[in-house]
Amino acid sequence: MFDPKRTLDLIKGALLNAEPTWQAYLPEAGDWKKTAFLLTGPLIIASSLIAYLFGFTVDDSSIFGMFRPTLLSTLLNIVFSGVAIGIFAFILSSLAGAFGGTNSFPLAFAAASFAFVPAYVGRALTWLPWIGGLLSIVLFIYALILLWRILPIYLNLPTEKRTLHYILSLVAGIVLSLIIGATFGRFMPGADMGKRLGESGFSSDPGKSASQSSGIIGTAMRQAEIMAAAEEDEYDPPSDGELNDKQVKEFIRVMVRASEMRASKEQRLKEIAEKADKKEQVSFSDITEMMGGVADMTGMAGAEMELVKSAGGNWAEHVWVRDSLRTAWLQKDINAAVKHNYKMYQKYESELAPYIAK
Repeated sequence: MFDPKRTLDLIKGALLNAEPTWQAYLPEAGDWKKTAFLLTGPLIIASSLIAYLFGFTVDDSSIFGMFRPTLLSTLLNIVFSGVAIGIFAFILSSLAGAFGGTNSFPLAFAAASFAFVPAYVGRALTWLPWIGGLLSIVLFIYALILLWRILPIYLNLPTEKRTLHYILSLVAGIVLSLIIGATFGRFMPGADMGKRLGESGFSSDPGKSASQSSGIIGTAMRQAEIMAAAEEDEYDPPSDGELNDKQVKEFIRVMVRASEMRASKEQRLKEIAEKADKKEQVSFSDITEMMGGVADMTGMAGAEMELVKSAGGNWAEHVWVRDSLRTAWLQKDINAAVKHNYKMYQKYESELAPYIAK
């Protein structure tokens, strides 16, 4: 099943003539085992072995000598790289199905394998003297751009869901890499990636607070702290169940500002995505920004929660206000409290409607 000439042609095509190569292989992409033997496996094995050989060019007495790959780490790297791309393909396919695309593991596996051809080449060159590290980072960025381009082709993602699918998939993939690195140490494949991400703006310094950390790790830590604080909030509603003007005005302030923040992030993500579509240069900071913005666009620990907590507010009270307004809009006058709250809703209807009446 392994065809060296075909494998080299696919690798060359993925690097130099990507989209025609993807389209030509698409009819065969339904067999993930074929992709594994023809492309993924050879890439993982070859890149790991070449990196191991280049490791001998590193001076043992230098600071990099302690990080160069060993035979054991190389073998483990091959195993866990295979596992990692399989899990990442599963993430891609599952999220694609959730967002209205094609939930197909074989197609996602082929898409990830083709997109990360430059990253595997970069891994092979990591220990090349002087420029290896820089080349590996540049090629990794290029791989992320190719991933953005290939996913709609292989997984039929709706245009409006494409960005969110991409971001969530990358975040899940990075978390997977960091977990592997933290669990198995520097001998595992996630460890060198974690180090590389740290050097490129993904802060993971445990001595920093969440608010001081940068990049996706800092964002995740900050949002985790906010969520933990919000979960501790308690609120006893008034016995009559009636809202007051102060509560409604504060709710409106938070929702308007949260909406502005999300719109700003969505616009920035759209600009970066358009750069990739036009084959313009996408920097590593652009990729960092894309992944760092995900926490404010998905889930409870987003802009809304952060706005409440950063102003010293009570998240439980905010949720009660939101639910009370929603109930009032739905029911109008089923009891005295709902009737009062519906009048409050009507008083601020033009400002509340975008967040309640939907």
